[in-house]
This record gives sequence, structure tokens and C-alpha cells, in this order.
Amino acid sequence: MTGTILLDQSEVLAAIDMREALTAVEEIFRLHGRRQVQMPAKVYLELPGGDVRAMPAYAAPLGYASIKNINMHPGNRDVPSIVGTLTLFDPPTGMPLAIMDATAITRLRTGAAAGVATRFLARADATVLSLIGAGNQALTQIEAVLAVRPRIARIMVYDVDRERATRLALAATDRFRVVVQIAGSVEEAVRAADVLTTITPTRAPIVLAEWVKPGTHINAIGADAAGKQELQSQLTTSARIVVDEMDQATHSGEVNVPLSEGVLEASDIYAELGHIAAGAKTGRLNPNDITIFDSTGLALQDLACAAHVYRKVVASGQELRRFNFLQ
Repeated sequence: MTGTILLDQSEVLAAIDMREALTAVEEIFRLHGRRQVQMPAKVYLELPGGDVRAMPAYAAPLGYASIKNINMHPGNRDVPSIVGTLTLFDPPTGMPLAIMDATAITRLRTGAAAGVATRFLARADATVLSLIGAGNQALTQIEAVLAVRPRIARIMVYDVDRERATRLALAATDRFRVVVQIAGSVEEAVRAADVLTTITPTRAPIVLAEWVKPGTHINAIGADAAGKQELQSQLTTSARIVVDEMDQATHSGEVNVPLSEGVLEASDIYAELGHIAAGAKTGRLNPNDITIFDSTGLALQDLACAAHVYRKVVASGQELRRFNFLQ
């Protein structure tokens, strides 16, 4: 049957779970590490209330290309602040194979990237996960880390909005059957952490180097634009830093401010995650190392998850909505 498949958010979520996303994202990082992909820089369209970002990618071994469009409008109240769509293409013809919701894919792939990094970089005996920020991404981050570090038995959550932290704690307790505590401060959560995930929009550091104990792994998720920073610059100089993609991270990731300050040099960054996934670099080298994964979010991650969704829905044989460009 010809035509472009149309998939809404519920159909996307029915076709991919976190374990499948982890597998897909790790494989695309491996291909990235082997330089078997194309990923031009994301394009920002500045709008009155925020921006729209276009994120293209192509992986020949995967057999697909994609472009994701996603908006960031933090002031939205009556409509969502983030909505994404993704078009999956057939490379030989350029024809669109599917147009699908990418809001759920964005949550899943961001969590999965942190999960892959945690698998390679966190201590195997980690038992405490702490989260700074309890927004829409937080539950997916928990799910990904628990999938790769099942010995984690306690989660600590801090958010400036205590009610939001409470909602996350209740949801995580119900879904994952782990002990979840609400921290009274960022410091309390950080000092307890074996794995620390930061997911905030802050432009001023909120995690101080002196609070982070040896052996901690940090997933720094929040910094996604120039000037944004969650970790004290001093912390980046004493840690082993792994980025998702060097150029993107140095311009808009957690390391962008320390680099602009001259506190950090690009040569101080240990590796891209793809280098580790491909076996060109080792993950954790020492039990006492502090490791940081600087996650900016790659179009390749979206492509990997979307390709999995497409293959699964086509293989299912279910009746699918289609749009035919030839009619």
C-alpha cells in the first residue's frame, strides 16, 4: 500500500517503549561514533513567543532520513509549550514514509540518551538517583536510569515548585515501586546522589562542585542554548566530560559557559558518547571519577526512535491512516 503514514502520539507510544528506545539510541550513537551518519546543525527560527527548531538526520545503515520540527514556547498557557512533528523519508526517492508526533519521541529519546550514558559512565553499584527538576521530562529520565541501573533503590527529587516535586514522587513511586523522597534543597539531593540528573532551564549554576561526591555520574540535560548552565564551572574542570556531539555541545550544552569563560578548553572534553558506544574510548575509567554527560539532544536520536516506530507499525499489519501525495 502506498502513501504517507500518519501517526498520532498514542500510536507512537504504542510502538516503542523505553527499552526499545535505549537499544535504538545506543545503536545510533554507535553509528555516529563510526561516522556513518549525516546530521547538519539544527536550525532555529526565532518567533515572538519562542522558537521553532528544525533537526535533520540521515543514517545510511539504518535506511532512513528524517527532519524533526519542534517548538519551544515557555510562555504558553492554553496550548502546550513544546509540540513536535517528525517526517521520516525514504532516502532513494525522498518520499515521506511517515509523519508522526515527535513530542513523545523527544521525551523518550532524551531519557534514552541519558540511560545509554549512565550505562557506560555510572558506577555499577549506584543505589541513589537524584533529580533536580520535576518537569515533563523527569519521569522518563527515571525510567531510563532504572532500566540500566536496576540496583537503584532510592530516588531523591528537588524542584523549586514543591507541589510539582510531590506529583513526580507519587507518580514514580506508583510506577516503579521504589522509595522516592523529596529533598529540601538542591544540596541535599546532590550530596546523596550516585547518579544525578539535572533538568532545569536555569542560566545560573545550581549544582556546586563541593556537593558532588567522588564516583558520581551526572546527566546534565537542561542546558540547550547558549548561556544556559546548571553545573558550577569548577565542577566541569574536575570531571570527565562526555558530550553527545562536540559542536552542538560547545555552542549550546552544559560546557558552553565554561568554554566561553576560558575555564575549560575543548581539549579537556574526554569524548563524544558515540566514541564510547563504538568502542573507540572507554567509559568509566576509575571508581572515584566524577563523570558528566552533556546532553543537548540530537536529530539522530529522533531518527533512530522514529525508524523503530515506523518498522513496528508497518510490520503489525494494522490499518493505518495514510496521505497520498500522488492524488
